[in-house]
Amino acid sequence: MKARKYILGIALIGLIGSGCTNTWDEHYAPNAGTVNNTEISIVNESLTDYLAQESSLSNMCQLFNETGMVEQLLAKEQMYTILAVESGVAAGDDPIYTAQTYISDASISPSNLKDGDRLLMWSGKYLKISKTDGENEASRSTTSRIQFNNATVTRVVKLTNGYLYLLDQAINAPKSMYEIIENLGDNYSIFREMILSRNVSVFDKEASKVVGVDNTGNTVYDSIFTVRAPYFEKVKFDIMSEDLSATMLIPSNDVINNTLKVAQDKLKEWNMVRADSILKNWIFQSAFFNKIYSKADFESNEDLTSVFNKQWRTSVQKVDLDHPISMSNGVAYYVTEMKIPTNVLIYRLKELFRNYEYLSADDKDTYFKTTNLSFNKISEKDEANCKGWAALGFPTVYYRVLYFNLTDLDNKTYTLDYTPFRGETVGNKYVAVPYKIPPGTYKLNMGFRQKKDLGAIAVSIIKGGVEIPVATLSQSKLNNASAYHYDRSGGGYPEGIDEAVAQGFKNKSKYDRDGGAVGTVTIPGDKASEITIRLSGSGSNLKEAALYHWCLRPTEDCY
Repeated sequence: MKARKYILGIALIGLIGSGCTNTWDEHYAPNAGTVNNTEISIVNESLTDYLAQESSLSNMCQLFNETGMVEQLLAKEQMYTILAVESGVAAGDDPIYTAQTYISDASISPSNLKDGDRLLMWSGKYLKISKTDGENEASRSTTSRIQFNNATVTRVVKLTNGYLYLLDQAINAPKSMYEIIENLGDNYSIFREMILSRNVSVFDKEASKVVGVDNTGNTVYDSIFTVRAPYFEKVKFDIMSEDLSATMLIPSNDVINNTLKVAQDKLKEWNMVRADSILKNWIFQSAFFNKIYSKADFESNEDLTSVFNKQWRTSVQKVDLDHPISMSNGVAYYVTEMKIPTNVLIYRLKELFRNYEYLSADDKDTYFKTTNLSFNKISEKDEANCKGWAALGFPTVYYRVLYFNLTDLDNKTYTLDYTPFRGETVGNKYVAVPYKIPPGTYKLNMGFRQKKDLGAIAVSIIKGGVEIPVATLSQSKLNNASAYHYDRSGGGYPEGIDEAVAQGFKNKSKYDRDGGAVGTVTIPGDKASEITIRLSGSGSNLKEAALYHWCLRPTEDCY
């Protein structure tokens, strides 16, 4: 959650402790302690004057001057705590942020620093205070070792308007995840806007002050608005929290644009369509993880799962692991190459066998090659139905079945070589187009009309003349298992159905399911191509084939 104040400007918040601006006597009594065995110095000068005069601090003074910090210090005329490194610090790619990390509005003496406390700096970062006390036997005084994050205090100077803590090294105070996102450059603007566009601004009435009444009688507030990220909060991942321990992957505009182009080219090649919003959402939904992952983690894990339950296959995606970006709440890496997985480009493939009725005679011979089967009928009327949720595009399902009889009833076997196809009506003509199935691993599900004369059915996939057995559905299973009755149970659901459930849809459990499980099959090759589903029927009770649907759903290994 991030607060922003409009109309009158941002108010100062987060001073540590109630005694931050007390007098010197209240903070520190002479001989009360030392820091690393060095007496605390008391100098009757202001912080800015002292910085300007000390040659060992010239680098810090220059940084404060060039970034406008000195001007702000003088304008405020209050008590401060300033941290400094005598050898100076590197300004980095954000000198203002670096300078602000060394200045705090809380004026804290060493005796008032407590182990585990945090000090809020002008940069908006909290520095963790570590303090350990020991006894100096020679002087019989207390010796304190004080650290701000990683830097150890070597000397303290009490000045007229605050405290100066000299450190042994530069402070490691990286930006948070959200700050890094906000400050991404133009080359990363697509990813940046994918995140920031989902934020909302909420008026914080309790934090806002009443400043008057307008001419209509309405209360006028010195308004504070809280910026929140509900899209991320829904998955319990607050990108604005310093308490995260997270990993973020950052793709550039070039990477994103190339990723989308490759995905769209593949869909075109496969004669398939996928909404651009789904592809774009996957890009940022796959980029956030609720653990800190090292280079070794990427190299030793095949898959990482994002907070949005998106699969990141480390052997396929390319990340610059040698140049991690430190964050105050985790680590980030730049993505150098990205691929939208096949199992995202394809949600599932599913068709009804009843579409046989729309085919021309030649197409029937092409897509349904049979041995010892003769067409009987397609249900003349709906055998049953399942009410849908039309408001969100889920129509009522009407069950109609394709029936074949055995041509020779004494021959208790048949084969059906079915080439999966999709069709559409162009003018007055139904045009069938065979599916091009990308290589990978799929779950195959099917549905039939539950009857007692279907025999057993051996199912296999044929690609390039090579037959790949999947499974055999036994005679007893087909006779008795309701899982294979139409598509009323088994497997997954149509995409987006949970939104219909949220609106009141009651039939999810039996609506347009994948159907009964046949088995898992790996389709070989390096490009999408036609396949054949072979059904081989046999059995003492076999009289007919009663076919409802087939469904292929890509698995995580269809990447």
